[in-house]
Amino acid sequence: MKISWGKGLILVFVVFFLGMGFMVYKSVTKNIDLVTPNYYEKEIKYQEQINKINNTNSLETKLAIEATVGAVVLSYPFTKSIITGEIAFYRPSDAKSDFKTAIEPGIDAKQVISTASLKKGLWKVQVNWEMDGKDYFSEEKIMIQ
Repeated sequence: MKISWGKGLILVFVVFFLGMGFMVYKSVTKNIDLVTPNYYEKEIKYQEQINKINNTNSLETKLAIEATVGAVVLSYPFTKSIITGEIAFYRPSDAKSDFKTAIEPGIDAKQVISTASLKKGLWKVQVNWEMDGKDYFSEEKIMIQ
């Protein structure tokens, strides 16, 4: 069976429009998560973040964040100081999984957070804490397996 050039031209246009319709549908239904919903406000306050990072870099003993089997272990720099703040877990591929928890170090200056309820994959652990009147910030990427 032979297709005339008129029918071929119509077939090309139909395939083109179906392809374009599919692309528009995919782009409209694609979920794009921002790192944070108030991105611009955080950008303005970034000098405070730089100061926290500089304070953290000046510490002799840094905060250690380790992913072990079934838990994330945070080892704080000092056992005698009162440490307050929060820990934020960010999942770059799914903003709905993000959560925050308070810093609650034990007697040995360690905090263990269970990963049993966390999805497998890449996570960013951001720790904002205050110790001896100074603010600090640490960030680590971990893989939950």
